[in-house]
Amino acid sequence: MVLTMMAVSVEGLSAAAASTANRQVTMAVGKTVPRTESSKDTSNDHKQAWVEYWEHPDADKHNQQGPSVALRELLEDLRWLLPKGRCLVAGCGNGHDAVYLAKRGVTCVAIDFCDAAIERAQKLLASCDDLPAGKLTFAVQDFFAFSSPVRFTMAYEYGLFSAIHPSQRQRWAEIYARLIVPQGTLIVLLYPLIHRGRTPPYRVTMADCEKYLKHHFVLVRVDPNCRCIEGDEGNELMSVWKRL
Repeated sequence: MVLTMMAVSVEGLSAAAASTANRQVTMAVGKTVPRTESSKDTSNDHKQAWVEYWEHPDADKHNQQGPSVALRELLEDLRWLLPKGRCLVAGCGNGHDAVYLAKRGVTCVAIDFCDAAIERAQKLLASCDDLPAGKLTFAVQDFFAFSSPVRFTMAYEYGLFSAIHPSQRQRWAEIYARLIVPQGTLIVLLYPLIHRGRTPPYRVTMADCEKYLKHHFVLVRVDPNCRCIEGDEGNELMSVWKRL
């Protein structure tokens, strides 16, 4: 259930006020991907589920065939300014959002641990004649094993928080804190927000996300009613965080 349906900017609020704003937009979630939910799920189980998902020939049919609608809304309609510098796109999947960000002038490193996903992303990149060389790099890389000699001014993810096993969420936040420069930006597009009985992805809420990020980041914008593709309305939540 959505407790508030307005986009909220919390930049400049105290930590307590920002925390209250977070709780006001708590939402329940979940989505169908090929695995039955079980209390016995482990991180290895869920990784294998994603490998099987991306290796299936119809995997792309379940994905937006272009950059996410919510990301485009944030940058084009709401005119959110991207910071200059390097961007990490974690759990990049077939690469559409990474290509979109690179075309908007951000130098991106996009990673996914699934070889089949990166193969799709590389094919997409090869078809982009208008993207300067070196502007975007795709790599097969596990987010939890990823390291970089230079920190990022920005990171973006669409659904990674719900894709990872719940036991990994503390490490998820700590890795972002390590990889992003102070005052850097983290854009987290939460999805799915309607539980449909199968995992992964796992059911998440905005409160879940805040629980792990609040020690390292402050929430500066949240939109529980961000634009989605037709038929998926109310199933995503856009949040923007600033590194402390």
